[in-house]
Amino acid sequence: MYGPRVLLWCLGLGGLFLALVFVSVDQRALAVAGFVLVLVCPGLGEVYAQRRRRDDWFRRAYGTREEFVRSLDTDALRRLREEKGTLEAVRDLRRRHPELPLKVAAETVEQL
Repeated sequence: MYGPRVLLWCLGLGGLFLALVFVSVDQRALAVAGFVLVLVCPGLGEVYAQRRRRDDWFRRAYGTREEFVRSLDTDALRRLREEKGTLEAVRDLRRRHPELPLKVAAETVEQL
């Protein structure tokens, strides 16, 4: 779980080192590339970690999507989807299950 996250953080730190070196030798274009690595890589690492936590939570809590759908009040979700639209049904599902990945919530509502 931590491998890609640590790698991206290390790339960010390496970009910081390179940016400082290239600034000192007056290579501004390469320094900007290093600063881009500093900004982008740790952010990507954290996005990866958050998605991984959500996916792991879903697998631990429900196992499969079929088990998750069986645990829902599908009739109420269908009514909400028909009355107020798919977006409102997805929002309601995410309010009830805040750790649920958005993709799984959207696909679940569409398949009902």
